[in-house]
Amino acid sequence: MENNKIKKLIKESVLKLINNTTADTKIEKIIGKHEVKTHFVPIRYRIFGGLLQSLNIQFGNFIEVLMRRIIEEEKQLEIVNEISGKKNVLLPLAKETDSLIDRFISDRQNNNDNKLSEKFEQLLKNIVTNQQSAENLITTKHDVDVLFKDKRNGIYYYVELKYNDDHDTGKFVDINRKFIKTYAGLVKNLDVKDTKQLKPILYYLNRKIMKGNIYVPEKTHIYRGEKLFKEFLTIKYDDLDKYLKNVSEDKEVVVIFDNLYKKIRYGK
Repeated sequence: MENNKIKKLIKESVLKLINNTTADTKIEKIIGKHEVKTHFVPIRYRIFGGLLQSLNIQFGNFIEVLMRRIIEEEKQLEIVNEISGKKNVLLPLAKETDSLIDRFISDRQNNNDNKLSEKFEQLLKNIVTNQQSAENLITTKHDVDVLFKDKRNGIYYYVELKYNDDHDTGKFVDINRKFIKTYAGLVKNLDVKDTKQLKPILYYLNRKIMKGNIYVPEKTHIYRGEKLFKEFLTIKYDDLDKYLKNVSEDKEVVVIFDNLYKKIRYGK
């Protein structure tokens, strides 16, 4: 993807996110929430802070949308539009597979040994076997961040996108459990017969390692920062990182926030 195109894409996505989050109906909802509260902080600052917090939460969703758009632009990659980027996708899961994954998570919590890579690969093989042979299936809902096929080798890649790995302990466990179970559902959905046909990747946009992962092997199935870009994308990670940092000081974006504050302070 050309650098000017990615710059335009980032700015358009940011402006759309800001406009959606700061719509009059959203502001009125936040005003109603704070009007009934007793607080020493003036209400206009609480309202403005609430909008900023909402934008901060939406940033994770923004990264997901942006990465899907970037992948869509790559000629050698093909997004699976029926599933990729969709929420609450119904995927088939064998009861045996569901139990298998839960046991794996529990085993890793109680037995954090140095055999993670070996055990994880065996888990993937067992998932494929179970999902192919089992008849006792349940249907569960999953959010599929990105699912694409590399046209050069025909391999599918399921990517769970995260900005940071700084989630609290409980949520961290849930993220890894969900990641593996979504992979299992996709195995059945895509009729995968071998682990080489579909690779699950847990991707963090931020390079920094905040936590050690005891559930998913770092070297093979966790990608951070530039690794995803070097393997699949024509745009450079450092360029994207620079554009994301610069967009916050873009004149049009700064004016939007200045006007938003004036609107809240003066009511117009």
